[in-house]
Amino acid sequence: MTAMEMSTRSEILVAVVIPAYNASDYIAETLQSVIDQTHKALEIIVVDDGSTDETASICRRLAADDPRIQLLSTENRGVAAARNTGIAASKAGYLAFLDADDLWHPTYVERMLSALHPLPEAWGAVYALHRMVDAEGYCTRSGSSLSARESILIRHLVFRFVGNGSGFMVRRAVIDKIGGYDPSYANQGIGGCEDFDFELRTAEHFKIEAVPLGLVGYRVHAAAMSADRSRMARSLLAVYERCVARNPQLPAFVVSCARASAHLYAFSKFAALKDWHSAAASLKYVYRHSPLLAASVIIKLIFSKAARAANRALSKARPLWRQKQKKFKKFEEIDPVIPLVGGWSRFRTKALFRRLSEIDRCDGDCAATSKR
Repeated sequence: MTAMEMSTRSEILVAVVIPAYNASDYIAETLQSVIDQTHKALEIIVVDDGSTDETASICRRLAADDPRIQLLSTENRGVAAARNTGIAASKAGYLAFLDADDLWHPTYVERMLSALHPLPEAWGAVYALHRMVDAEGYCTRSGSSLSARESILIRHLVFRFVGNGSGFMVRRAVIDKIGGYDPSYANQGIGGCEDFDFELRTAEHFKIEAVPLGLVGYRVHAAAMSADRSRMARSLLAVYERCVARNPQLPAFVVSCARASAHLYAFSKFAALKDWHSAAASLKYVYRHSPLLAASVIIKLIFSKAARAANRALSKARPLWRQKQKKFKKFEEIDPVIPLVGGWSRFRTKALFRRLSEIDRCDGDCAATSKR
């Protein structure tokens, strides 16, 4: 890359849209991770979604020192409507989305833009991987290491590469084609997976690039939307059914895998809540796809409960000072090129990944032929 190309890319405007609802505990740290980006040509749009805490005042204080920050205030309508408000207010040709409690590595925007911008217009988006962080910003574990690129609709349906709403950047052309985020989930009381819905609709029309680095700090805490397990489970199931309905050409094998993937997730959430009626309904779908998989899920549940009970007993016996010791690094202290681990399971196998890759490749070739 020439110096002129690097200079030109550094001038490309990127809109960062941050929906925020009662995010006063984290919004300053989140905004600072945007302010510190190595790519400086940003319009930073915070949409205060009817907060009743100090979210707005914190944003105003930071905006006083950084004119790139805009604060928009609306009544509480949910994360999808808030993101759409930010999209409508933006002018940039690229849009990146960040939740108000998550973090970005300083090179996030630069790496994402460098990956997507040189590609043809058929490539509409790029995503990055993530690491889990706790309420204090310490990295507790790696997110999935799995990724795929180009035509990924079918693989993304089953493997859910992105994993959260803070690791996705799109060209403006994506918004022009598919619209914004779907607020109907929140209107039905099942908001939570609108980001996955948006990713799938993007993948239905565009190729997608991947930056397989842990550039996002996905914060897990009790007040997060994702902490509502029942709503998240029902939201994900609804996203899957809508995607299947929009794509009647999907092979029966893919639909079966997709539903099994969704119900495996739902089962884990319902079981954690001891909502055994809903858990049983999801397990029935898994059994239809694979009796052996359903059996392994039950065995895993039994062993995990035993392991948690043992860990609780050990925690009580361990001295208090040892319980409080931090064994993890802060997210910003971790080199993003350090490989992520995990992602494979009894269901998400390499053989399944290869088979779905072949179907994605075939569908992508067919789509390209139809456009010609």
